[in-house]
Amino acid sequence: MKQLKGVVCATVTPMMPDGSVDYAGVRSLCRHLNANGIHCLYPNGTNGESLSLSAEERQKIASAILAENQNRATVYIQCGASTVSESYAHVRHARALGADGAGLMTPVFFPMDEKAMQEYYETILDEITDFPLYVYNIFTRTGNDVSAELLGRLMDRYSNLYGIKFSYPDLERIKAYVNAPQNRRAHALIGSDCNAMNCYNVGGCGWVSGPAAVYCKLHTGLWDALEAGNKEGAVAMQKGIETAMANIAGIPEIPAIKYMLMKMGVIAYDTCRAPFRKLTDEEKQRLDVALEAYQKMI
Repeated sequence: MKQLKGVVCATVTPMMPDGSVDYAGVRSLCRHLNANGIHCLYPNGTNGESLSLSAEERQKIASAILAENQNRATVYIQCGASTVSESYAHVRHARALGADGAGLMTPVFFPMDEKAMQEYYETILDEITDFPLYVYNIFTRTGNDVSAELLGRLMDRYSNLYGIKFSYPDLERIKAYVNAPQNRRAHALIGSDCNAMNCYNVGGCGWVSGPAAVYCKLHTGLWDALEAGNKEGAVAMQKGIETAMANIAGIPEIPAIKYMLMKMGVIAYDTCRAPFRKLTDEEKQRLDVALEAYQKMI
């Protein structure tokens, strides 16, 4: 079974000017990521504006990516939604489509204690026993955190639960996740571009990034250097990623990614759904400069 490993791109959702999903753009983005060596695709997550999409749209996006990808990159579908029933339905759909696996975000908004959180994951893991799953912990957005102890208990019971994507720059938590199960190591990935190399160095198996859709070569270059034991090269690539992130700091990230992909000719429009606002002319000028700087880096 394929696992989340290396550079995992949390893909944006291309949209038409009227806000409908641009499925041709979804396919074009997939081709772009395949051509630039991105290891894993992770659609319908935070960067994909998943909570602003209907269940039907999310399923059509997943289908389009899998049809275009043709087993080039590993594809895990993020299945967490605003309701538990829809979340579980997306897991079932991802399995039926033939995705490599699924990420399942914690419940959102309503505070869950550890017992409730455990039951949430156990319910679907009791049903889905032959399909790889990862926990997706983005507690700063959902309001619900997954402890290392809980991850360990779940992984000790369910062999198809491989690990966790953690969207917070806490390396001690990454180490705790890795060592949480009793008889194996958890696959831990960080959702923090500026901590990609650090995550690898403390035992993580990769990182999840939205901006990797634009800065593909910096991210894949970092992974290649790390895997080759090229410390100097890895440091250079990590510094390049940090510079790239500094160049777009303060600009809404998802609209920024879409704008840069549009400027690169990957997608046709930079439309986002509300509550995202349109970028200012000044922000667009900064992103143009950031793209020029990236071209010089590579």
